[in-house]
Amino acid sequence: IQKITNNLNQHKLEIIKVLTANNWRHFRDYFVIKDKFIKNDFDKQFKNIFCGFYILNGARGLNIPQKNKFFKLLLLRENDLEKILKVLYEIPGYGNSRRLFLSFGTKLLHTINDKLPIYDGNIAYVFELSSQTYPASLEERIKNRMEIYQELKNNFAVLLANEQIRNYLKSTRKELQSKAKIDKFNWHDKFISDTKLLDSLLWAL
Repeated sequence: IQKITNNLNQHKLEIIKVLTANNWRHFRDYFVIKDKFIKNDFDKQFKNIFCGFYILNGARGLNIPQKNKFFKLLLLRENDLEKILKVLYEIPGYGNSRRLFLSFGTKLLHTINDKLPIYDGNIAYVFELSSQTYPASLEERIKNRMEIYQELKNNFAVLLANEQIRNYLKSTRKELQSKAKIDKFNWHDKFISDTKLLDSLLWAL
């Protein structure tokens, strides 16, 4: 906790610069996703922004059949990570390969419940999370992904219960709100849970 707190404090200006770059694109896109999801508006704009923001496009991402299934799971508010991993694994992706999409699965869960953290490479690096392993058994691989996600949730729970981190989140919120006023950016504070704010800060770190 101390190491993360020190790093967050040391690099605060740079972190805010990263998150407000390109005319606040990080928060701008997140706010659109949040607003449209609440309204159940899964139109083309929602899907395009979601795919861009959460990097679902590209060779390491999802192909069209996988994306269609992903958004169907999101529409159904599917909140079982194991089921999400299995369903997406069943659809062959790029190069006809099958993969367990831990990162995309947690992004789907976070969209449904913004108190759940998101797994990605940056977060895994900061927390020094266990590595994704590739045993022969699919069940063992899924078990590994579920354990990593539990590790991530435990880390977030510990940080969010820490007074130093809570104070840091409060002060950062105020700085972002002040900067948004100066930049004439429409800041939606209610759309950013403490989990998501911490996630963004750690990702930028």
